[in-house]
Amino acid sequence: MFFFSGKKSAPIDFPYKPTSSSFIKDKHQFDGADFIYVKWFVATEQTLTAKARLLVVHGFDEYTLLYSRLMDQLSKVGIESFAFDQRGSGETSPGKQRGRTNEYHTFNDLDHFIEWNLEDKDPETPLFLFGHSMGGGIVLNYGCAGRFRDQIAGIVCTGPLIELHPHSAPSRLVTALSPLLAACLPNFRIDTGLDIDATTSDERYRNFLSRDPLTVPLYGSLRQIYDFLARGKKLLEDKEYVAKLQKPVLIFHGISDTINDPKASEKFNKLCTATDKRLELVPGARHSLCLETDEVFERMFNDMHNWLLEHAP
Repeated sequence: MFFFSGKKSAPIDFPYKPTSSSFIKDKHQFDGADFIYVKWFVATEQTLTAKARLLVVHGFDEYTLLYSRLMDQLSKVGIESFAFDQRGSGETSPGKQRGRTNEYHTFNDLDHFIEWNLEDKDPETPLFLFGHSMGGGIVLNYGCAGRFRDQIAGIVCTGPLIELHPHSAPSRLVTALSPLLAACLPNFRIDTGLDIDATTSDERYRNFLSRDPLTVPLYGSLRQIYDFLARGKKLLEDKEYVAKLQKPVLIFHGISDTINDPKASEKFNKLCTATDKRLELVPGARHSLCLETDEVFERMFNDMHNWLLEHAP
């Protein structure tokens, strides 16, 4: 699991430049944290009722900028979106605050932003959850036991953290000790590093991530790491818990993902009893589908936005 970050290099610009300016970025205080959030409107006209709204839950140590291509493209097809830097990540938790969060905050914060979006959007606009990697594990768990899960129209994931790939998984000793370490040293942070080559096959985004000060070093607290691993384990082993997820589910997973195991998404898909579920194994794709090559991203995006529109009442 640990690849350790290399020497720091000068940051470079994010490779994607939005063609729409229909978004706002602002700060929002909640429960002791100053959250950075981004909201994208429908590109054609901000007063137009959106066909759907997507609430984005990012992955481990990620932040909103990494989803600007997805959110910009959604705005062009009539879908508005909302994303926030989670507690412990991005601009919400800079410096020594990175990685400092836990299971309570993860879902209490998400409850807050879902409730906000439910009240903020047009009553006729359905709200969907989207999660990548760690965020994928979060939204799948939310579909099982979240406070507002009945008011969610559906769930979309890319490369969900259900189980780490053998290439990235910690040793058996570390796994065995993780509950004790998380309990005794919850806020102790480690640099887990980032296997840049495993993130995406697009060299532009690999170069960006390797130089991004909000990505590397990839810090996580022992509590945070234990929680997201336990979260995924529950999705594979607790049949009664997973049976509570009955909302439409769409999962994309890159076949060449060596961070989170595509086989775990297949296992979860079989275990899930939702009548409306779909798993797409994406050829030629690594872990971060929203940062993949234009060809892979466009193919995934077309499937995703068509699915969203089909499931919008």
